[in-house]
Amino acid sequence: MGQLLLNIKKRLYIYVAVDFILALAFGLFFQMQEMNIRPISMVAVFIMLYPMLTGMVVEKVKEAGRNYKLIATTLFFAFFVASGTAYVVSRTVFSGQPELALGIILVGAIPCSNMLIGWSGIADASVEDALVIAVIGLLLIPILSPLIVHYSGGPIIPIHTKKLILNLLFYILVPMILGYLTRKTIIRKKGMPYFMQIKEYFPGISAIGILLIVFFSVAKVAPQVVQHPLVFLLVAGGLFLYYVTQTALAVVAAKMFRFDYAQGMILILAATASSQAIALALAATMFSSLTVFALSFKPVLQVLYIMFLIYALGPRVRVFLRSGTFPSD
Repeated sequence: MGQLLLNIKKRLYIYVAVDFILALAFGLFFQMQEMNIRPISMVAVFIMLYPMLTGMVVEKVKEAGRNYKLIATTLFFAFFVASGTAYVVSRTVFSGQPELALGIILVGAIPCSNMLIGWSGIADASVEDALVIAVIGLLLIPILSPLIVHYSGGPIIPIHTKKLILNLLFYILVPMILGYLTRKTIIRKKGMPYFMQIKEYFPGISAIGILLIVFFSVAKVAPQVVQHPLVFLLVAGGLFLYYVTQTALAVVAAKMFRFDYAQGMILILAATASSQAIALALAATMFSSLTVFALSFKPVLQVLYIMFLIYALGPRVRVFLRSGTFPSD
């Protein structure tokens, strides 16, 4: 079981892609349009967020990262620049498709949290600063994200802002408190080495929650999606445009603020990636299945794009931030 969880963590994008295809086939065969998937979604949300927040050591915020300029700039990009880009995409690419437009608005309104730490380690960026930004960003989500969704999405689809705030508080604070208590209990009874040993399995458990939400949400709208296959290209194109725009803006900002590569890559990753778990949790429990569909294969695209960003674009970004020229080969 442990090896399976590690494999899911390492190759989540493949599991999501297979899950997506199976859900389409299942939904076409069993016709699930009338099924109430909210109870399943609530269970899946807990499976997603509880392990994730158990593994995040929130207490380390006071110990790490004193680069206030980087932290402030990154959080500004993660919330406000990202939501501005998502707003433009929602009104252009998804014009006349309010449920799909709301999906991209959620992408921009809910920035990356704990995954920023993992991506930063892979990209040789400043993990200490990433930890601070991830935790502060997580705590700001219940405050800023409902306002962003209300003002960006309200004109195109009804938004129950009070319910949105309560849901975000529930999804973040309850798993965070339970995660904190669980972490303390495990460390007290088994020791820190044991906790660090089992911590590597937490992302795989969280991924199971993502797979459950993707499966039932996609299966529910499968007939609608198959009858309108262009929706695939529409969502993929909108997400790709969002990622490219955010990357370009973040690279320019990193150069303007004279960040080195370790700092600049934090800004670029935080501006580009968004929280898969929290956005899916909100969509699955508050909005339509078509909105969930718009988010359901974002993990595949996001992982592929960020891997491209780190391994293909990363060396060029390093040169650009150091010399001011972007190498062409």
